[in-house]
Amino acid sequence: MKITGFTVLMLLVANLAMCQPLGSWFKDLESKPLAERTRKIDSLLSVSSRIPIIESDTNVYFIYKGDAGSVFIAGDATGWAPALAMHKIGGTDTWYCMESYEASARLEYKFVINKSEWILDPLNPRKVTGGTGQNSEILMPAYEYPHDIDERDVVPWGTEFDTLIHSKYLSENRAFRIILPASYDKGNKSYPLVFFHDGYDFFKYTAARNVINNMIFERKIQPVIAVFVEPVHRDDEYSGRLQKNYTRFMVNELIPFMDRNYRTEARAESRAQIGISNGGNIALWLVASQPGKTAKAAAMSSNVMKNVGNAFQKGGCRNQMIYLLLGKYDLPPLIPMVRNLNEQLRKHGCQVSYHEYPEGHSWKYWEKYLPDALEYFFPAK
Repeated sequence: MKITGFTVLMLLVANLAMCQPLGSWFKDLESKPLAERTRKIDSLLSVSSRIPIIESDTNVYFIYKGDAGSVFIAGDATGWAPALAMHKIGGTDTWYCMESYEASARLEYKFVINKSEWILDPLNPRKVTGGTGQNSEILMPAYEYPHDIDERDVVPWGTEFDTLIHSKYLSENRAFRIILPASYDKGNKSYPLVFFHDGYDFFKYTAARNVINNMIFERKIQPVIAVFVEPVHRDDEYSGRLQKNYTRFMVNELIPFMDRNYRTEARAESRAQIGISNGGNIALWLVASQPGKTAKAAAMSSNVMKNVGNAFQKGGCRNQMIYLLLGKYDLPPLIPMVRNLNEQLRKHGCQVSYHEYPEGHSWKYWEKYLPDALEYFFPAK
């Protein structure tokens, strides 16, 4: 379903003889007497159903009202650098700027006041929460809402619980969360395994639970057992000095634990790894270096360390399936990494599903396309 009702094609402002594009309206405003400028700005805001104002499906007008020496915008579209300067309308406390984005984009941003104070857009009611806190959000007119994330009364929930095991490789207890499909206790069927790295954050920032339950209920995917693994020393485990130990934990401890205690399809092709950002790197590494243990990896806005590419180059692609998701407005260092990996994997004959959309490095983006990755790996039979 497309978002409707907030595309502003033209705005009627008091005392204008005819409608005009908003860009021209702002330019004309500078020539008006000071008192009239404020009155016209107030009139504009009173007739605008949404701020930022979107005109002609792609032009976005940001507006800020407040005392400031400077106002910049930082967000997905700027690589989160405060690089987009807003223009002050002389004689008023109003700032504005216009940028163009794809009609299907979803973007997050903040205002940076006086080069130091990062704030949400006070005029925009849309806010989203992610790993770095709240951001303001723009949904462009052709953005499609991901209905698989919604909780539905008719959908039976799987059994969900937390547990832990002691890892000799990590020298500590490791917590994780399991979701068994609703059908688990109704027969003797065995199930594929899906491991989520940054597991508890998937619960905190996405509707992964709803996605899995809904897709199984609607027979979009096979019933799966989902395992949400929480990192302790995240970057060291996913791409640094503890990566070898984390790999041994996954391959020699956690996977065997799941196979011993639950009815799993105990083969590499029935085990998937899903991760975001640096969690995508460990998902790729596990599948590149351990194809006999786990053969499917979804890496979303992923870091890609050199050893991942080396492992694929050395071992080639045998049974692996790779899902790559990248945002057009992703973190700048990641964009060439993921694009280059896609080309490399295709040269090696790997099964790759590559996707790039006009969004940024955000949990809402990864949440939206989680159903796509699950359906790629485990389509309903």
